[in-house]
Amino acid sequence: MTEVVAVVPFGATVEGGGGTEAGKWARQIARRLVDRFADDPDVELRPVFLVAMPEAASDAGYLVFGSTPDAKLASQYARSVEAGYALTGTYREAAGGRALEVALVDVARESPSATFSREIAPGELHLVEPALAAWLASALAAGTAPADAAPAAANEEAYAALLEGMDSEVDATLLEKSDPAGAERAILEAATAYARALTGDPAADAAEERVLVIAAGAVEREDHRLLAPVLERVVEARPRSWRAHFMLGEMRRLAGDVTGAIVALEHADALRSLRPEDSLRLAQLHIVSGASAVASSRLRRVLRGDAEPAVKATARRLLLGVRYPELEKDLEEAGKIAVEGDPARAADAEARFERVLAAEPEIWEAHFGRGLLAWQRGDAAAADVAFARAIELNPAAADLLSEIGAAPEN
Repeated sequence: MTEVVAVVPFGATVEGGGGTEAGKWARQIARRLVDRFADDPDVELRPVFLVAMPEAASDAGYLVFGSTPDAKLASQYARSVEAGYALTGTYREAAGGRALEVALVDVARESPSATFSREIAPGELHLVEPALAAWLASALAAGTAPADAAPAAANEEAYAALLEGMDSEVDATLLEKSDPAGAERAILEAATAYARALTGDPAADAAEERVLVIAAGAVEREDHRLLAPVLERVVEARPRSWRAHFMLGEMRRLAGDVTGAIVALEHADALRSLRPEDSLRLAQLHIVSGASAVASSRLRRVLRGDAEPAVKATARRLLLGVRYPELEKDLEEAGKIAVEGDPARAADAEARFERVLAAEPEIWEAHFGRGLLAWQRGDAAAADVAFARAIELNPAAADLLSEIGAAPEN
């Protein structure tokens, strides 16, 4: 039977007040615990962030993010996510030292069934999380602790930076709709904290994973403004990380830094072969930089590989432009004539398409253009043959046919 535990973000108390960092650490130690048990078949940890409570409840109507509710209120939170237990805790700092105190609350009895208390020696914050995970597995009689019992980082400095980055990511999510500029600042703070964690411990996989997720989101939004300097720090810390080099290359590409993008993407490719579509973009960068021979070599590799037809179609077109610039101009001019449908210039367009296909017989655009010319002059059979070949070389050609109302007969 799987034990379900509602994890309340831990609270923090600091003697003399303050304690902003302590609050971040407390909240995210709880979150890290959830991550540790993510693949455990015997224990399911469900984070509780904001829970609406019944109006009749005498306590607060919502969960304060980073708090230590009493057993009764913690049980209410747990019931809201259908959990049999609630986990609450407090990180404490005082002149006498630091400690983490955690309680496992039995929801049915609304009282703690087990407690955890650990003094945190200077420089040993990173050791608390695996100790807490082992205690929780034992308290739930889950059999064994999580398979990965190692700390998330090798030292306190790196671990603290990891926790602070995670907390900034939460801030970014909360601010996304109400304060986009604030969310942007928070996500940069998160990425910077993860880079700091990797500087302190280059083997901190969790920090690399998070910063690369942030970078992937930025690439998807085509937003290069913030993260290139952060990723430069990441590749300095982890020079063998192909993903870090790749993301840095993408950031530089979006920023228009052609040379920098090429360097980073070639590093990534040396560590792990790029996907065909990524190799295609790298070839385009080489073309822009004037390195035609390098671009040609990379494009031929794409064509020899198992790339999707559309990727190979683009590679052929780029290779045509590199090897035969005059035929690229022929193809463009003939395509314009075919689209315009000017019968007086149809013969010229046909001759241009034939020259292209004589040199590169698998250029789908040339077959498609010949199909248009045949369709315009009423030669349905020739149009069908040309369109079918274009679709064979690039399935996307079928969508173009649908737009103009022409299609080859099956």
